[in-house]
Amino acid sequence: MGMDVFGKAPVSTEGEYFRNSVWWWHPLAEYITDSHPDLAAACTLWHTNDGDGLDAADAVALADALTADLDSGATALYEAERNAQIASLPRETCKLCAGTGTRSDDIGIEMGFTARGWCNGCDGIGDREPWAASYAFEVANVAEFAKFARASGGFEIC
Repeated sequence: MGMDVFGKAPVSTEGEYFRNSVWWWHPLAEYITDSHPDLAAACTLWHTNDGDGLDAADAVALADALTADLDSGATALYEAERNAQIASLPRETCKLCAGTGTRSDDIGIEMGFTARGWCNGCDGIGDREPWAASYAFEVANVAEFAKFARASGGFEIC
């Protein structure tokens, strides 16, 4: 599943369409709403695909703010701090095998995992990285979204 963001009145092809999987979109939206709550406020549904978004003026203002963050190094600092915070989280007990390393629920039996003594959720280890590690944030994604927002003529998150 992903978030498709469509420009309302694109001034170039860069503003027609922006897409992220949910694994990339949620951290991007979180960065925007945390770093620029005043600019993000006109869009109340950043984490859904209900068609909410920003008008042209707000999209350009957001693009300006994101570009300033990129130029100042604030986005890179945010990425580094976020990565360090996630790296410091403890590993989690695998919910599919309850930490045994062998998936023995109906799916595990059907797929032959139980017979092999294996779990597809943790690769048979019994624990896994914290769920937060599944969500990616990179400076380059912010830069691409800033270019899109600037050229979008406003956008809708669908």
